[in-house]
Amino acid sequence: MKLLFVFLLSGFIVGLWFGVNIGKGNALYENPFQDSGILQDAHDSAEDQGVIEQGQEYLDDKKESVKEKLKEIVEDI
Repeated sequence: MKLLFVFLLSGFIVGLWFGVNIGKGNALYENPFQDSGILQDAHDSAEDQGVIEQGQEYLDDKKESVKEKLKEIVEDI
């Protein structure tokens, strides 16, 4: 009877471990209680929507305009 209880308990624990990992979309052997990384999820989502590329293009454009304005200021001096 004790052996049956030990097997049921261990099966429940392993099943819970695998079930949580399957639900989160992780590999079965990973730690189910580890935080998946909200920042990484947000970065992946932004990358999927192209936000990062748009931001890089915007910054490059602004960098060029600042360089041009600085050249004009230096020439005026």
